[in-house]
Amino acid sequence: MALILNRRLQPMRGLVDLAPMLNVILLLLCFFLLSSSFILQPGIKVNLPRLAYADLSPASRLIVAISLGPQLYDDKGAPLPRQPELYFRDQIISVDQLRTALDDLPASRIKPTLYIKADKDVPVNFISSLLDAAGPGFDFEIATQSVGGALP
Repeated sequence: MALILNRRLQPMRGLVDLAPMLNVILLLLCFFLLSSSFILQPGIKVNLPRLAYADLSPASRLIVAISLGPQLYDDKGAPLPRQPELYFRDQIISVDQLRTALDDLPASRIKPTLYIKADKDVPVNFISSLLDAAGPGFDFEIATQSVGGALP
């Protein structure tokens, strides 16, 4: 005698309504976009030197970026040395203009920090001339990036 089992419930046959699933996906997307924080560094993109320990967040709004200008060639096709370009508040300026711009800053009780983002191929003597131009009224930090990571 064989036992015969009959199904009482039949699976529903038909199309799946995609509207509720799409609503849930869009709500999740909005949630993650609004709850995430984007860390962007304003200013000019430079190729920073790498260190084992690097602080990627500037503590000051006074950011000076130094990058190398475009590669130029002489009449014979030989490459000329690339000249450093100095950026302050996203504008190209000279070292003398930087001195006047820093002198025009409002005075404060605390010593302001000048954050220097220099390309790794910028000559050290150019950075030292920048430090001389800023004068003794500023603390200095030189931006680096960690060995294993890249800038955001």
